[in-house]
Amino acid sequence: MRIISGKYKSRRIQVPPNLKARPTTDFAREGLFNVLSNFIDWEETSALDLFSGTGSIALELVSRG
Repeated sequence: MRIISGKYKSRRIQVPPNLKARPTTDFAREGLFNVLSNFIDWEETSALDLFSGTGSIALELVSRG
């Protein structure tokens, strides 16, 4: 897994080997953020990722602003 865009672009995310959750794929996260980018100004946004699992969505949000 890697961060797709933003300040930390292309950095790899290490997933714990004993984690039973399946991480969101890069393809799915890229699609999600492409759609959201049309509606959201990342600099003015706050988010709370309550069901983070691997944390990939939250780390992508931090990277984007």
